Amino acid sequence: MTPLLCSVVRHMKLVRSLLSKIGAATAICLVAFVVASVPNLPRPPVFSDAGAVDTERQPLRVLGTGRPARSTESAASRAIAPHFVVPPEVSGLGLERIEARPPLSELGLASPPKPVKPDDWEGTVLFRPVVTSSASFEAMGHTIFVAGTEPVGPDQSCDFAGVAWRCGERARLAFRYWLRGRAPLCQVFSPAERQPVAAACRLGKQDIGAWLVANGWAYARPGGGYEKAEAVARKAKMGVFGPPD
Repeated sequence: MTPLLCSVVRHMKLVRSLLSKIGAATAICLVAFVVASVPNLPRPPVFSDAGAVDTERQPLRVLGTGRPARSTESAASRAIAPHFVVPPEVSGLGLERIEARPPLSELGLASPPKPVKPDDWEGTVLFRPVVTSSASFEAMGHTIFVAGTEPVGPDQSCDFAGVAWRCGERARLAFRYWLRGRAPLCQVFSPAERQPVAAACRLGKQDIGAWLVANGWAYARPGGGYEKAEAVARKAKMGVFGPPD
């Protein structure tokens, strides 16, 4: 490097250092000027370590005028809205039970119980029934004859269009298949009654006597209430009134 170039580089370093010092001094002067131009504001109250308020306060002045405010008396500190901060004491208060409010609508009310109809069924559920004829069975020590019906004799034969067939055996077999694996509800109440009894029976909502007579597998007993069902079975040629199957 030539001596001339070295001299130029050295002068540039000196100029850069001088400019840095001038910029720093200018910034300090600017900050001092801004601080000196701000007016004196009242100092905030100083609290002691014990939390008490310093009673020697500067008098309040109206902002922008410098005039003292009308009241310069120091106010004592007080709790603000203590009922929101600390819950009230309730240990000495008595509790009073009041009535429940009514529901907002009738949807909240419990539905009234269903009225008991005269034909609602009560009785005993008989498990594992064994059919003995087209209108009788045995179950749990009871021998039940379906009330309002007359069974078809097991040896009875029926004639249809000149063709004889063993309708009694077929009627008992139809009742056996229909009742197998089911538990009828019959109107027998006393456990001690083990003798044969005529009782009305149902499977769910199905009247067993009505089913037997309407399908032609039993006859309607006079006055038993199934006369119309037998007339329908005869007209439709159902069961013993129809052809052999």
